[in-house]
Amino acid sequence: GGGPVWVDLDGVDAETATRLLAPLRIHPIALEDLLTHVNRPKVDPYEHYLYLVVHSARWESDHRVALREIDMLIGRNFLVTYREGATRSLDAAHAVLARRGELLARGPAPLLHFILDVLVDHYLPIIDQVSAELDALEEGVFRSGTQRLQARILRLKRGMAALRRIVGPQRDTILALTRDEFVAIPAEIRPYLRDVYDRLARVSDLLDSYRDEITGLLDLYVSQVSQRLNQVMKTLTVISTVVLPLTLVTGYFGMNVKMAVFDWKYGELVVLAVVVLTATGTIAFLRRRDWL
Repeated sequence: GGGPVWVDLDGVDAETATRLLAPLRIHPIALEDLLTHVNRPKVDPYEHYLYLVVHSARWESDHRVALREIDMLIGRNFLVTYREGATRSLDAAHAVLARRGELLARGPAPLLHFILDVLVDHYLPIIDQVSAELDALEEGVFRSGTQRLQARILRLKRGMAALRRIVGPQRDTILALTRDEFVAIPAEIRPYLRDVYDRLARVSDLLDSYRDEITGLLDLYVSQVSQRLNQVMKTLTVISTVVLPLTLVTGYFGMNVKMAVFDWKYGELVVLAVVVLTATGTIAFLRRRDWL
């Protein structure tokens, strides 16, 4: 009836999408981008509508980030979304429209804001999880330097890098929507989009600081492992230093040569005393030099 419409396409093929969107006269390049993975957030203006790419994110239990691309076309009276699989922000939009149909009745821009708002909200728990994992890893580095801990650090670093590659361009994309150059975005919606941008900018800043922390944590892990290795080498060196003169003493008295001490009644005790005094003297010398 000429009112605003929302077309949500979930993994449909190119032929079906082309047929459904034919009345909107979408440019072939925009339609091709809509149905393929662009892999980075962006906004492309066309004559009467915008093509927009954003990504939702979910932090998995194994500390990996799961990203899902959402492609959008927004005009004065239509919003088209394309995704492959369930996406929490779009599912939330369906749920809220069932209760508040006026959200779309006011135009597609308020619905676009709602989707972006929910999408960015889901980034904040990820940041909290990354922060908690960093704290746990920092404590773990001082307790134990196992290979499993190193794998956790590297896995977290890769997950944060994947997230940063999306958050930075997505922040710039939403910032572009707040400018007055796009007729598809009414002036009254831009302040709300600036609020979404501010929160995403905060996420981006936190990820940058966490990147420095994870780099420092990896350096700390390497330092702790090196320190433990040095401690082991020090212990082995001390043992070798103590045992070496004992080996010399026992080797001397163990020669297959007739010695007067062998005929002495207390010869065995003398040899044992020499061994004990040698070991005690070596340990005392190491302690005096602060090597032990």
